[in-house]
Amino acid sequence: MFECALAILLAGGGAWSYASEPVLTLEDAVDLAVTANLRVQAAALEVNEVWDDVEALKTKRYPRLEMRAGIIDNLTRQRYTFDRGVWVQNSPIGPIPPEEIEITSESGVTKSFLVSATQPITQLYTIELEICEGYVVTEMAEEKVRLVQQDVGYLTKVQYFEIGRILGDLQAVDEAIIFLTSLSELVGNYVAQQVALEYELLDVRARLAQRKLERQRLTDEMATAKERLNALMDRDVETPFNIQSLPNPYHLTFDVETSLGLAFEQRPDLAESELSIEKAEYSYDIKKSEYIPDVDLSIEYLKLYDVRLIPDAEAFIALEMRWEFFDWGRKRDELSSRANKIIESEKKSEEVRNRIEIEVRQSLRRLRTTQESVGVARQLQTAYREKVRVMTNRYREQSALLTDVLEAEKQLFHANSDYNRAVLSVWGALAEYERSVGEV
Repeated sequence: MFECALAILLAGGGAWSYASEPVLTLEDAVDLAVTANLRVQAAALEVNEVWDDVEALKTKRYPRLEMRAGIIDNLTRQRYTFDRGVWVQNSPIGPIPPEEIEITSESGVTKSFLVSATQPITQLYTIELEICEGYVVTEMAEEKVRLVQQDVGYLTKVQYFEIGRILGDLQAVDEAIIFLTSLSELVGNYVAQQVALEYELLDVRARLAQRKLERQRLTDEMATAKERLNALMDRDVETPFNIQSLPNPYHLTFDVETSLGLAFEQRPDLAESELSIEKAEYSYDIKKSEYIPDVDLSIEYLKLYDVRLIPDAEAFIALEMRWEFFDWGRKRDELSSRANKIIESEKKSEEVRNRIEIEVRQSLRRLRTTQESVGVARQLQTAYREKVRVMTNRYREQSALLTDVLEAEKQLFHANSDYNRAVLSVWGALAEYERSVGEV
């Protein structure tokens, strides 16, 4: 029994997956998260919202059609007096009117109906600028979706690797439990044979209890980690799954200049910052267009009902101009503000570019360091595994103390966990590099 447990402990490096649950690959997890995640869906809805605003702006290019109808209650009577001969003083039939005439309006209700069509003319230039600005805002919203997708994809990878870290720790704990259980039986036999002392058996059992408690803690931690990953993929948090075993990604090397070129081409935050400059320029042109007078072409038809004193219908076409020729310097100050906005956007874009370059270089350095750490962790794992084998054999031969075996087992336990974390740190560094160059 003890020899079998020792073989399991010394073998080490087993696969993560030992539960009968559906295996969720890293690629499937990321693909599902970047499409189904609630943050991604909300960002996509914002694109639709901005696009609807652009479609609404396009309607401003067409005539504005209006209809008004009303009922007017005449509270007072209108009175008009025309003197004798006021229209024609001398005519073959005499003065017109031949005598003084008084005309009064009727009291009661007057109904009116007005229909009009107004076509903007000079404002079309401003409207086109606003539409172009709307297209830029739409592109910015689309870049925001890509940014959210990259963020969600990165968080999904990190959470996936966190589950892998817990699985590796569980594997190390399980191996330690098997070894300590067998060691407890061996020490118990030695105590019965009066070869070992009682406190040594109690020490082994206490360490075994600690490992079992650690396993329960890791099991709870695993449940929480899986719930978080399910939430990122917008699935029921209780959906069962297991993850695939991730090997050590050896010899990952990337060229700095090539990586920077990819980042400057693919990073959505850089694209969004550059679009913000274009948006600020359109905003400046829109404000500048306010110096142009507003010219409208309008057609109106008015119909009055229950009216006898004046004509009851009229129709006309008009060309109207409105121009605020003096604004006390308001437009000038607003233009200055928009010009400063352009400069501000250019500075922010430059800042984003510098930040991206730092992130790319930092991710490459971390990727190199983590790959080197895997070799160190592997060497320590091999050394402590051999130490456990030697100390165990010497203890069976009564040439080593139990404390030496327990110390060697503790060192191997941490070495197994450290090696698993070192491998995952390479995957984490790779995910960080992919995010730095703008890949999901």
